[in-house]
Amino acid sequence: MPLAPFDAHWLAEAIRLREQRDGRLDDARLLDSLRASARDFDTRALARAEALADSLGWREALAAWHGNARLATLLLAALACSSGAALAWTVVGDGSRPVNLVWALLGLLGMHGLSLVVWGAGMLRGGGASGAALGRLWLRLVRRIPGADKVPELPRALAVLLAKNGLARWLFGLLSHGLWALLLASALLTLVALFSLRRYGFVWETTILSTDTLGATIAALDGLPALIGLGAPATAGLDGAQPAADRAAWAQWLMACLAVYGLAPRVALWAWCRHRWRQSGQRLRIDLEEPDNLLLRRHLMPEHGAARIADPAPAAVASAHLNAPRIEATAGAALVGIELAPELDWPPPVGCPLSVLARVDSRAEREAVARQLEAAPPRRLLVAFDARISPDRGSIALFARLAAHAQATAAWLVTAEDPSAERPALWREALTDSGLPPSRILNEREAALLWLEAADG
Repeated sequence: MPLAPFDAHWLAEAIRLREQRDGRLDDARLLDSLRASARDFDTRALARAEALADSLGWREALAAWHGNARLATLLLAALACSSGAALAWTVVGDGSRPVNLVWALLGLLGMHGLSLVVWGAGMLRGGGASGAALGRLWLRLVRRIPGADKVPELPRALAVLLAKNGLARWLFGLLSHGLWALLLASALLTLVALFSLRRYGFVWETTILSTDTLGATIAALDGLPALIGLGAPATAGLDGAQPAADRAAWAQWLMACLAVYGLAPRVALWAWCRHRWRQSGQRLRIDLEEPDNLLLRRHLMPEHGAARIADPAPAAVASAHLNAPRIEATAGAALVGIELAPELDWPPPVGCPLSVLARVDSRAEREAVARQLEAAPPRRLLVAFDARISPDRGSIALFARLAAHAQATAAWLVTAEDPSAERPALWREALTDSGLPPSRILNEREAALLWLEAADG
């Protein structure tokens, strides 16, 4: 059974996160069919992710997530329905005393109106705080149901996807307005039942407000109910005995206000959020700002050409590749900077002894560092590159040569504040093509130095 577009992108993002941690999954048996069946990258990437997910058993985990989501939604829906019934009972009581009309309106529509204002203000700011709160509660419920964390990449991938194209606001709005619609519908049905089975009177109770205020309030609210033929009767009857026809008219007017000012807006907003959710989901695309996806595009679409190394170099170093790491390390840590700009702070403060600390610019310095590492192979070698410049094959070849003399090697992209920018992405692509796992390509100074200092642990 084919996956829905959102589910296909969900699995693709989960596969990306798994490969970011463990390296590329074995897809050799899929490549020929993928390249033959689809011309665009998105289709190939989604088909690859679906096939890999099938082999990993992730389709079942995804189905379990959907089952958990439905169960959590049913639990919240049951809570909303019971809350609506309780609200209606609390507002009108058992009929033993008259219903204060304005108090009943505030009780039935007050929290709904306040939450709607908060939601609208959040939407104008680009968020949607009210819906987000209910959405986060729903997600917590989903994750607490047994089996939700069977594949840890799925919740992380879901968070990434919901941050795109405004999907979170539409999903959480869909959930929020749906639950409010259920609550208000339940309250309306409860009022119908109570007004059908009990006798209620209606009054206007106040200590400091005048009857003119009552008339203005009723007139302000009566516009929409009057349009559907359920306008308010005369207010004079609210301060005395009421005939049965007036009691029925006020009961119908109260329910009409609940329907047109409460239930109808929530149903309309639910339908709008549902439409925008589907629309945003259809616009989902594989994110090519992610370096991992750039590498995947080259893997799946060789017609896009080789790794984009900006500076030409002799063909002799074009195929530089990391050799198997040495295991007979005799030293702890080594730190080498390759062609770093003079204004960069070097060397950084390192919290462990270094067998080699060098800044390499000339051919002679390259040879000297290579001899030092060969004489005393370190357990960990950290090689720093200036990520503001484009990678060249000579630097990648030197990196491969130095890595051959270390037990473990990592690359540090200095000044790569934005790892999704073009040049850091080119470095990641070139280094990964040389055989370095993506997890060993570090952008942050603290992470790079902590990795290096672990050699002394």
